[in-house]
Amino acid sequence: MQHLGNGTSRNGFTLIELLVVIAIIAVLASMLLPALAKSKKTAQRIACASQLRQLGIANTLYVDDQNEKFPTHVDGPVLSYYAWAGKRGTEYLADERFINSYVTVDRKVTQKDNEGVFKVFRCPSDRGAVKGRWSGDRKPTLFDTFGCSYFYNSGGNENGPLGLHGRKSGQILVPSKVILANDYSFGAYGWLNSVPGSASIPFQYSFWHHDKAVGWGNVVFVDSHIDYVQATYNKPNFQNGVNWTFIFDGPR
Repeated sequence: MQHLGNGTSRNGFTLIELLVVIAIIAVLASMLLPALAKSKKTAQRIACASQLRQLGIANTLYVDDQNEKFPTHVDGPVLSYYAWAGKRGTEYLADERFINSYVTVDRKVTQKDNEGVFKVFRCPSDRGAVKGRWSGDRKPTLFDTFGCSYFYNSGGNENGPLGLHGRKSGQILVPSKVILANDYSFGAYGWLNSVPGSASIPFQYSFWHHDKAVGWGNVVFVDSHIDYVQATYNKPNFQNGVNWTFIFDGPR
């Protein structure tokens, strides 16, 4: 309360007091915003992992119905990962996916399939990928271009014969370490033989869960458990890590 010269008084703040309050609010906001941003990123990563787990379970149901055989396209491992799950993207124009019916999508897909159950195929952190060793971008998202944010391990993080393409569950020696599928960002250092160059240069750059380091991503293993790990080019290489491998029968 301020007392005026004529003996009266009024309630209110002076300009200086208002400026002080605004400055305090600004300081508090600057302290809280990074924490809120970090919390949001963590929430998105957890939601992404939950969706990937659902697709892992759907894949298990598919394998059970297919005489223990993993999703396998007749034309090779490249089309196996394109046709694994999701909607119709701009890169692969076929309209059927192996495991979609196990998440209640029992029809042909289109590029307009973006809502409802199709959200399970899009990681909330999916911001696409930009050129590395490969000279192309996938923008605005992997979901838009590829049809799914998650990459099926059909070719061993390569377009080769070491992944799950053509395999049966009995051939997977250590299901808790063999990758079934992963956030696309996790496969940053893949396709080294298909697109040669320095091993330290990612195939593509995608910063989904980490703002500065590539290779971080959610992974679902053949035994259906989920982990959040970083893939690198040298621990020991682009196909094998400390507790994981893209190789169906173990590290080589």
